[in-house]
Amino acid sequence: MVFTRRQILSGSTGAVLATFLDNRTAWGHRTNTGDFTCGINCSGLEDIPPGIPTAAMLHYYASQGIRHIRLPGLWEHFQPRLGADLDTDYCHIYRSVIEQCNTLKISVICEPCHNYGHYRSMGQDLCFGDGNLKAALFADFWKRFIEFFGGFSNIAGWDLMGEPSNLPGASIAQQSFAWQEAAQTAIIAVRQAGDRRPVWVEGYGHSSAASWPVNNPTLHLLQDPLRRLVFSAHCYLDRDNSGSHYYWDEEVSIGDQLSGSALTTDIGIKRLTPFLEWLRTHKLKGNIGECGVGRQDHLGTQDDTGWLTVLETTIRFCYDHNIPFYYWGTGKDLGPAYPYGLEVDNGKTAPQWNILKKYL
Repeated sequence: MVFTRRQILSGSTGAVLATFLDNRTAWGHRTNTGDFTCGINCSGLEDIPPGIPTAAMLHYYASQGIRHIRLPGLWEHFQPRLGADLDTDYCHIYRSVIEQCNTLKISVICEPCHNYGHYRSMGQDLCFGDGNLKAALFADFWKRFIEFFGGFSNIAGWDLMGEPSNLPGASIAQQSFAWQEAAQTAIIAVRQAGDRRPVWVEGYGHSSAASWPVNNPTLHLLQDPLRRLVFSAHCYLDRDNSGSHYYWDEEVSIGDQLSGSALTTDIGIKRLTPFLEWLRTHKLKGNIGECGVGRQDHLGTQDDTGWLTVLETTIRFCYDHNIPFYYWGTGKDLGPAYPYGLEVDNGKTAPQWNILKKYL
């Protein structure tokens, strides 16, 4: 794909963050009322070629207490030609993971289009809003996907599209609307197929929680006949919210590049607050579909106190406000060396589990 998930997030967020942070105490401390869940992302099936999670990996997640997984896939893998039948072989691979999760009593959020609002066709990059990747084609895909996968009881919901970004338009409002139009057609397609499960809608601009209100000025106008939409934001905790920097001490020394202020252990609260305020303003439901941290505070050491503190502060904030949280990540292609990952590395359990297990 042309646009990788780790691209640096864009958006003018400094002034917005400052405003919300001034009013942050309005959130206060709340008692969790039982809506909170904590899960993980299981990556690999969206890669080229797809990295299939092994049975051993899924059993390991279950043994750690995981009961909720978000499962990315790739639109081109499912539907190699727009408007055509789904690829049976890839569907069976994806289905096998869902079936294994069912055996392990793990619910699955299907995210079959980890595509950023794009589709690669015959060497050409198509995207929503370009006149080629039409919303009707997206609806067609979702109709076919629901027909194939709708019967699995452990599927807990449908995530329409991973991190829509870099769409054409003279303004953020125009770019965002291209995604909004596609999302609306897909929501209707899911409901016309007879499915009643929650539909997750990610935000324009890599679904960034920090810049959500700026990048999604009218996304709250989406309509679902069943009123079961869940808006899903992403929030990484490094200098630029990209999830591509790995050492906490280095991040602190550079600072928060989104706001121009210091980067401290409450960075998760700062970046989540605009999104939570947006949900509250529009009386909508939401979650954090991706969030991750490194496992070393300093290159060459095993100290992880800073990263784990910022992770716990972030999850606790979500817990207190009943915002479900999904950690990124695990998976075949990320592997044990991935600094944000949760796989066993040379016999050692990833330290991030020490925090996650408190909330599973």
